[in-house]
Amino acid sequence: MRGRESRLGLLGLSILLCGLFVGCASLINLDGSMKAMNRKIESLEKRLAVMESRQTKRGIALSKARDAVVFVWGAYTFVDSGGHPLRQVLNESGRPIADPQGVPLVDIKGTGPVVYTNYCGTAFLAGPDGLLLSNRHVAQPWWEEKKDEALIRAGLKPAFLILRAFFQEKGEGVPVEAVSYDEKYDIATLRTVNWKPETRPLTMFPESETIREAQAILLVGFPTGLDAVLAKLDESDHAQDDDEPCSYATAEELSTRGLLNPTTTSGFLWEAYPHVLVYDARTVGGGSGGPLLDMSGRVLGVNAAYLEAFQGGNFGIPIAIGQSLFEGRGVPVIESKGESLKLQRLACADDRFSSEAGGICSSRQRERSK
Repeated sequence: MRGRESRLGLLGLSILLCGLFVGCASLINLDGSMKAMNRKIESLEKRLAVMESRQTKRGIALSKARDAVVFVWGAYTFVDSGGHPLRQVLNESGRPIADPQGVPLVDIKGTGPVVYTNYCGTAFLAGPDGLLLSNRHVAQPWWEEKKDEALIRAGLKPAFLILRAFFQEKGEGVPVEAVSYDEKYDIATLRTVNWKPETRPLTMFPESETIREAQAILLVGFPTGLDAVLAKLDESDHAQDDDEPCSYATAEELSTRGLLNPTTTSGFLWEAYPHVLVYDARTVGGGSGGPLLDMSGRVLGVNAAYLEAFQGGNFGIPIAIGQSLFEGRGVPVIESKGESLKLQRLACADDRFSSEAGGICSSRQRERSK
């Protein structure tokens, strides 16, 4: 009997001890789970902080990029060796003469309005003293332009009537001139004339690093010229001359009111070659010359071309080629660098050009009246 009681006591003690050990083990496991949970929470908090920091940095980078990107507006004509521009041919009644297809006749000996072509594009601050980077076809719009080839072959030379850039920090357009270009690739530098911006240039991607494929990118510029700018505005903010959305006068009015803001699109860089970058950030005409940025705001390249039928294939010139121009390895622009005041005054005598050129012709008229 006593032996049985002794065995039952030992069994009860064993059960008690086992329960204590299991309870302690449970407490130990619970404590370990809590510590593991705390570590996961700390890890998530750190990752969230990193993501928030990146988002903040992206916002800062985008803000800086918008300040450094400029809207370029130009108008050019062609002149002979004596500097005489192409003009419309008028009849004895002072009306334009046209060919059988209705196209007005033009000639160096014409007495009508100066014949010109206007265009718009994008550039951005890339160096000190107002140094801008853009495409060659923005700095020299007649380059590889089929409609101008016959005039150049005939011995005529292109000449700017207007070549100006609009900065966020300055209301009116600033005269700029072409400085250099790459002989092979569509990239060129320009510089402001008689004015230096205070805005800091964008940071270039280091030549010592390799541009990674499949990275997220931003593209900043003025695709569609001023159409995209006007589309973002409230109806009450629209410029007075909306019928001519790419006119200098429209750009001037929007800039004076602080409404000439670039458009930003995003996407991914899918292919990176020494001579070209391929990405899917959307763009169209007018966005040429805009900076292609990584998410830190560094310039990877210069937007140059797009395929109309396939928005997944847009093309830029790697910034390394642009940096070679900064180092003096480009072709210097000797002729047709910037606007000609003489030709500008002559063109301003035409009502159509005067209306389109806005304040430029108004200032020329004030000069004549002095």
